[in-house]
Amino acid sequence: MIEVSEKYFTFGKSTFMKEVVIPVGEVIEDIAREHPCTDDIDLKITPRPTAFLSGLEALIGVSVFLAGWAGNKFLDEIYDAKLGPAIKSLLKTYIEKAGPDKKYSLAILARNKGSMGSALICCVGSSINEIESSEKHIPATVSIAENFLKSSNENSIYLFVIDNGKVNLEPEVYQSHEKALEGLKRMYPAKMPARTSLPKG
Repeated sequence: MIEVSEKYFTFGKSTFMKEVVIPVGEVIEDIAREHPCTDDIDLKITPRPTAFLSGLEALIGVSVFLAGWAGNKFLDEIYDAKLGPAIKSLLKTYIEKAGPDKKYSLAILARNKGSMGSALICCVGSSINEIESSEKHIPATVSIAENFLKSSNENSIYLFVIDNGKVNLEPEVYQSHEKALEGLKRMYPAKMPARTSLPKG
């Protein structure tokens, strides 16, 4: 059984919210009505300013419960067929306008009905091609995440990052969703513009 939460999570500029998050949110809500949650995820994510300047420009993610760890079914019937194409279509347009000099992420927060922890799987790239290269590794990452969640006896968040097809097999572990997203941002420090010397004379 698969349950999709209406509570999606995101960060980014106001233009990202308007051009990507709002229309994607409508798609997620439609899917959530088809696969309603009986016990929704409390994300406890409070947007707040930070002194850390990240090169991760924006993120949009969906939250799911997978009873019996129906990961492949979710990927085939929901993510690949409905959710992924809708997000990537809008994200592609946004990236083309914003530029490829930063990173963008499409994420899945998965929780098994029989375990306490959550797996946050983030596909990261500077273009849609790089994000799609990362998506190919989601099924294998879901299988790895399952093993961590089976042995989890607390509400830990296991962060898996797939960047342009490269995945960390040992996840970073956090105690809240908010800290996991903050940790993700810190993996991508902003690139400072190169200094140029003014001409003399």
